[in-house]
Amino acid sequence: MDKINFFALGGLDENGKNSYVLEINNKIFIINSGTKVPINSHNGIDTLICNYEYLEKHQKDIVGIFLTDVHNESFSAIPWLLMKIKGLKIYTSAFNKIVLIDRISKYNIEHNEYEVKVINKETYFNDIKVTPIEIAGSLPGQIGFNFYVNKGNILFLTNFVDGNLGPYGKTDINNIKKVLNNQELKILIMDAGKSNYPGKSIDKLWVSKKIEYKFKETPQDKRIIVGLYDEDMITAHEILVLAKRYNRPVITYGRTYSQLINLVSKIDTNLQWPQFIDYRAANDVKNAVILVTGAIERLYLRFIRIASNNDVYLKLKNDDAVIVIAPPVNGLEVNYALTLDEIARNTPNLIELGSDQYYSCNPAKEDIKFFISELKPKYFIPIQGLYRYLVVACQDARDAGMNFANCLVLQNGKVAEFEDYNLKSQKHMIKNIGDVIIDGFGVGDISHEVIKERENLARDGVIALSSLIDYKKRLPINDLQIASYGIITKDNKDIIYSTIQELFKREFINKETNEINLKEIQERLRKSIKRKIYKIVEKEPLVVITLYEI
Repeated sequence: MDKINFFALGGLDENGKNSYVLEINNKIFIINSGTKVPINSHNGIDTLICNYEYLEKHQKDIVGIFLTDVHNESFSAIPWLLMKIKGLKIYTSAFNKIVLIDRISKYNIEHNEYEVKVINKETYFNDIKVTPIEIAGSLPGQIGFNFYVNKGNILFLTNFVDGNLGPYGKTDINNIKKVLNNQELKILIMDAGKSNYPGKSIDKLWVSKKIEYKFKETPQDKRIIVGLYDEDMITAHEILVLAKRYNRPVITYGRTYSQLINLVSKIDTNLQWPQFIDYRAANDVKNAVILVTGAIERLYLRFIRIASNNDVYLKLKNDDAVIVIAPPVNGLEVNYALTLDEIARNTPNLIELGSDQYYSCNPAKEDIKFFISELKPKYFIPIQGLYRYLVVACQDARDAGMNFANCLVLQNGKVAEFEDYNLKSQKHMIKNIGDVIIDGFGVGDISHEVIKERENLARDGVIALSSLIDYKKRLPINDLQIASYGIITKDNKDIIYSTIQELFKREFINKETNEINLKEIQERLRKSIKRKIYKIVEKEPLVVITLYEI
């Protein structure tokens, strides 16, 4: 008798933190391990991961992590999982392996008892056959997984579109059927977070026809600035093609995307690219196409910094053409609107592609219906999205001919239990399911003092200071940049600015290079600025000081 359990540690009734567990005869197959950006601030915390206590308690039963793609929501929590559990094996595509190893290298994992393996053909784990399946998505190297045991298939597909995206993969329903090998698809587990989007995703994926007119009408001595998510490489690729067509150099303003595009260029050497220019020349190249990229709300924050004239290398001009292709996820609509407002204050030449014009690489309503009707699964479990959209996906499956009673809408921790591929129960819950707060590179290591400080932020405001420091002389090479929220007004601005600038200058006056310790300077300044400002306005703001050595 085969016992199969499926549940989510994260990724159900939420956007992000995707991590799923498939237990087959007491052997654990982990599928993905991602992070989540909280909609609410959580006292300033910007990263959440799953609670992995269940995996820690059952680590002897873990076969491995099976990684479908390198979206942050799918893979970014793996370094923290490696810190918790030794001996993990990670199975993924060649492209994903490169990106994952680079990500892991940035963390202080105190052991090397893990292994990242490329899986590119059917592989047996005892009597369970796992087959990777190429799918098309916004990044190269994306794969689905089919788990075969005792004449039954369990298929897992996420972050994909139905169609051929060239170097970004191909989703072929006939290839999937071939993998199933004429055996019944018992359980289909599929991304359904965009089930409320009408039509097929690939029909709303292409943007060239919607934005090319901007390339035609923008004079050759004016810039075109395009904002999009750094993981949306297929859309960025269209921008690169347009830039080359209109003979414009490209500046990539986002580290993650710059690294990814370098990998893609190595994978397919036949691709034709425009001329790339260093991001530090962003303000000097008049006819550049500037790709401003970032992850979800970080992209919005980056644009706000640029539009507020607080970015070192890029400042908006009133004759810039700006194109934003970054529809907000549920809950970030206000952030998105504020970002567009800030851009519009700098240039009237702004267009946006909203969610009605542009779809991300996730199956939409007709995609879900198509896969249900073609694959005819016995059970359908929609994943990766808000609860109401998982419900809509089940309705789509019913419209495609499925038995509605076999469409299972789960929540994090709720276990779907099967015996010989027959559903036995949905009553059991995994304990300790929830969010784990990440602060810096630690897991759940935030002290009460830090939480208190972040709560004070709402009451007393924040002051952020930044300056460029000469690497050799260790002296400031530009004016101190001061930004603030919730404390400086037009009445007290002059006295606060002059006080901060005087305290900053004192730290460097009449000091030899070997006497200057930037960390000590930052700490002294935090304390002295807090004291001085309290005397002026009777508030104790959070003071953030960043000194960039160049």
